[in-house]
Parts: sequence; structure tokens; C-alpha cells
Amino acid sequence: MLVRDLKHKNSAISKQLAKFAARLGVRHPSLSRANRLLFLCGANRSPGVPSPRRQAIKRFVESISSDYRVIYAEGVFNELAKVGHGKNALDLEHEISAIADRILIVLESPSAFCELGAFAHQTLREKLIIVNDSQFRGNGSFIDTGPLAAATECKSPILWYPMGADGLSKTDGIGAIFSDLKAAVDAKPVSVGKPTSSDIGDLSASKLSLYFIHDLVLFVGPVTHAELIDVLITAFGKKSFDMAKSLLGILREARLIVSNQVDTDWVFRATTTTPFLQYAADTNALMATFRRYHLQTTPKRFADEHRGTHVERAVGPAIAA
Repeated sequence: MLVRDLKHKNSAISKQLAKFAARLGVRHPSLSRANRLLFLCGANRSPGVPSPRRQAIKRFVESISSDYRVIYAEGVFNELAKVGHGKNALDLEHEISAIADRILIVLESPSAFCELGAFAHQTLREKLIIVNDSQFRGNGSFIDTGPLAAATECKSPILWYPMGADGLSKTDGIGAIFSDLKAAVDAKPVSVGKPTSSDIGDLSASKLSLYFIHDLVLFVGPVTHAELIDVLITAFGKKSFDMAKSLLGILREARLIVSNQVDTDWVFRATTTTPFLQYAADTNALMATFRRYHLQTTPKRFADEHRGTHVERAVGPAIAA
């Protein structure tokens, strides 16, 4: 139904969306606030279940500040499965890495060492925070003289402690690194992925695109993935919006949006009431028009609206992505 009404130029939602898109063409939106996003890699205790070390790190990092969000690739994949995706793990991890402020890798499995090799590339190594077993410190291996040496050269932190042999099944002494870990995640983040186009509708693996998709979900939601694509096509014309799936998955894993099944559809809704970008358009009118439309056509979507939703406080001047 939304698709049909978007095509009617005289419909209320079509008119408001046209005004919004026109203002975007006049003035590019800017970032007004941001979370610190940290991509946490390592082993799993069982399929889809992160190791106790990774779980402990996530709990600790997110306890430092409510603005810190730790992302597991597994969570992004689980979310993408709801809307269908053809991404391979390598491409998805590189998209997450481009957006993330920091990449935390716990060297606790062969797969983690493979990830280290991929993320030690010159474009990403400055984002790295590496956790390794102190028994291997300075052993002269390729890992020691290759990726770890490259990380050291660009001053990326390497945190050492004696890992327990059963650390994949129960928590070991990972807390020994927490003081140094806090200093590492609190440090000024390096630059993250930048948009590849001046057109906000050209989605990319960047924080600007990530937060733009968040804001669209806030303005036009609760909304399905298919409906969001129709909104993007109506606003920016027919082009590839495949990146929207990955961005939705990352936003969901960062708990900036939630997804709920309504009948046979997965519906996305923002968990905050404040946009991340500053717009020259009347976004309140846009949001009110779409909410009124959904209340009239799909009221079930609002049944659990307040679950997981909180209000962000007002923030100061815009900051760089």
C-alpha cells in the first residue's frame, strides 16, 4: 500500500517526501551527534554464540559510556537473514570495519588470526586494538613480526595477558586488560569511512550513510526493508540501494533500531527520537505525516512502540564523522 501511495504525487506522504528530497538537494545534511562504534572479532563458543572473552569485553566497553556500542558480525548476519542477503562474510566485515571507529580482535582462534591478517591492511590497521596471549609475546613468529609489528608501527594498542586454556568455554582473567582497554577505546578515534559521493542518496560504508538510514527509519517508520527502498527510490530515483541492508543490520546490532515481526513482515523502528544528522528540511512534518499514514493503514506496527525506545538529550554543535 505504501508503494502505491508514494506513486500518487498528490498523496500527503508523497508531497512531504518530495519536499524533504528537494531540501536535501539544496543543502547536504551534516552529522550532529554520533556513537562510538566498536567492531569486536574473535572466536565463538558455539555457532552464533560469541566466546566468554568477547562477551566480557562487550559488557565492559559498553559500561564505560552509553555512547559506546560494540558490534558482533554474527548479529549483523542474523539481522540480514530476515530481509534476505547475498553478502559473503568477508565483504560484510569490511563494510563494518569501514564504518567502525575501532576494530577489537581477540586472538583466540585460527579464524581470529585470519581476521587479523585482513584487518592489518594499511587502510585499517590504525583502528586496531588487539588482545593476545602473553605466552606468545616476542616469539618471532610471522604473526609477531608481521601483523603485530605493523600494528605497533602505527601505535595501535596490543594488550597482553595469560589466556586460560578453557577461555572459549568460560571466562578467564580477561579483566587484567580492562584498564588498558578503557584507555584504548577512550582515545580519539581515527578517521572512519567517508561518503564516496556528495549525493546523500548514494549509500556507502560510511557513518554518514549509516546515520542517514537511521534517520529515515525514524522519519518514515515503522517501516519494512522493502518500503524503505521504495522511499529511497522515490526520493533519489532508481539506483542500487543494496548497501541499505548492511546498514540496517549494523544499526540493529548497535541497538540504534529494533526489528519486530508484524504478521509476515519484519518492521524496523528507531530506538531514539532524535536524528543523528542536521537537515534543512522540516523533518517533524515528514515524520508526523508518515506516522499518521501508518496509524491509519498498519496500526499493528505501533503495538510495542515504546519497547526499547528512549529519548536522547539535545546535543551541541555538529562534529566530524
